[in-house]
Parts: sequence; C-alpha cells; structure tokens
Amino acid sequence: MSERSILALIYTIDLLETEKGIDCGPVLARHGLDRGKLDPNSEIGRDRELLIFTELLPRVNDPMLGFDMGSRFGFAGYGQLAMLLMTSETAFQGFQFGVKYQALTYLYGEIALVPGEQTTALELYPIPLPPEVSRILIDRDMVGTFKLINDIQTQLNLDLKPVEVWMPYPRPAHAEAFEDYFGCPIRYDQPYCKAVIRNQDMGIRMPGYNKMAQDMYREQCDAMLARREAPTADLGGRVAAYLNLFVRSFPTAEQVAQAFGIPERTFRRQLSKENRPFQGIMDQVRKDKARRYLEDSERSVAEIAELLGYSESAAFVRAFERWTGVTPARHRRDRNGMNS
Repeated sequence: MSERSILALIYTIDLLETEKGIDCGPVLARHGLDRGKLDPNSEIGRDRELLIFTELLPRVNDPMLGFDMGSRFGFAGYGQLAMLLMTSETAFQGFQFGVKYQALTYLYGEIALVPGEQTTALELYPIPLPPEVSRILIDRDMVGTFKLINDIQTQLNLDLKPVEVWMPYPRPAHAEAFEDYFGCPIRYDQPYCKAVIRNQDMGIRMPGYNKMAQDMYREQCDAMLARREAPTADLGGRVAAYLNLFVRSFPTAEQVAQAFGIPERTFRRQLSKENRPFQGIMDQVRKDKARRYLEDSERSVAEIAELLGYSESAAFVRAFERWTGVTPARHRRDRNGMNS
C-alpha cells in the first residue's frame, strides 16, 4: 500500500486518548512508533496504518467511532490537494482532481466519478477490510470526504449537497446522525458507497478559480504522488500481515494488489522475485492460523474450517495434510500430548 500523511493516524490517536480513554502507546510501540514523537510532516504506509487501526479501533465500544474519526479530518490536513481543489474552475473539475489525486487522501478504497444525464455519482469502493474495522473505516471515509467538501464550501460560500447517499451495510440504529450530516436520504445495504449530486450543482463556477495557482498546485501534487509510490520492499511480508487480518473471507490476489495500489502484474512479478507467490503466502497464513486455532481445544475442526474460509471441513483437512503431513485431529493430539 502506498505511503500517506501520518496526520490521519495522529487525529485518531488524539481522539482515542482524549475522548475514548484508550492508551495507544503500547500498540504504537509494537509498530515502531513513539507516541510522543509522531511528526505531523512524516508519512506512513497504508498497510502499516491499517495494522495499527485493527488493533486499536475494536477496543472502542462506540457505533459512532467512524463518524467521529471522519469529523476530525481538517482542511489543512490535505495540504496541497486542498489548495488545488480550492482553485478548481467548477465543482465538477474539483471532483475530477479529487479522483485523480485520491492517493493523496486518507481513503481505504478507490473513488470514481460517474456522470449521468441529470446527476453525477461519486462512488467509493472500499478495499477488503477486516470485519472488525470495516464499518468504522467506511463511515470515517464517507464522513471525512464530506468534511473536506464542506470545509471548501465554507471557505468559498457555496452550498453543495448530495441528493442521495449509499452505504454498504444495514441501516444502523443511529442512522439519523448520518442523514442530518449528509442532508439527504441514505440507502443502506448497497454494493458500495455513493453520493449522488445534481449536475447543475456540479457546473457551479468556483469563486476561487485561479489558473496560475491551479497549475502550481497540480505540479506539487504530481511531485507528491511520485514520491509516495507504493514501496515494494518485503512485499511478501506486508501481504502476509494484511491477509492475517482476515477470517472467513480472504481477498484475492487482484483485490490485494488493488489494496496496495500496485498493478496486479507488477504485484505478482514482485512476489515472484521474492520467491513468495501469492498462493504460497495465503497457504502460509491459513496454516499458521490453523495451528493457532487447533491449540484451542474448544474449537471444532468444522469451526476452524469456516474461520479459514473453507465451505467444507473435508477441504480444510486435505489442505492441512498437504501443508503439514498430518490431519488436524492428529496435530491437535500431538500438541496436547506435548503440553500435558
């Protein structure tokens, strides 16, 4: 996954510690970060940030956590991208810049702009995320995106609102808070996130338009993109850490490549150079998980198979025998004998 500003992590740490009572220091230390020395001008890999979030966020029992996280995103936190959006000729051009330079945002997904006859849709396709943080980060990304839009509108005295928003999960108990925030009806249980905006609003000329300033900010954003290209060092290890976040349903190689911001062919080629093909990494992750689960005698083989994404226990048993040379039941008996 590509590098990004560490500001989103800092915003979240501040929220968790000051309002949620969570001590983030030990988790940060396990990932090589010092809570007292986080530099707002530094960057962090999206996969590393996700590992930290996956440890921290489930500790908060608050269905509005994602909303609160997105609300913390400040206009200044987007740096040159925010300034580029401010100098757009129209709202539509601003959204086009947002899509082109989305790697400079904090999103855990890919956004697309889909024009229609009367309306234009801004669509967000979340990357595969661990279930314990998926809903939180989807809420954060949708709220954070509109926080940026609203901040720009406040600066330019505009009033651009969606006519409809989609969310890819069931209607929550606190749906009214989101409806009030977006100012429009929300449809739940949809296949992806979407905000629909009238074309007449998209065509509004932006009062901050300045071609010379726009060209300067575009060059700066291009330079930032080039600097933040996804690193490929130890890609296999980073892919394994990402896959280890999942249970029951694991992402495909294509989805992981997308999540890491790397073309699939480049992704597979780099893994091949490291002698760690994707399927081999997936097997190792499942094997390690299986061994840990088998040490828990309360889990049946059928339950373990389901946690590892197998539709049938027999398929898991065959795979485990292929990995280790013994059946899951034999492995469990041997381990219990060693521990007795």
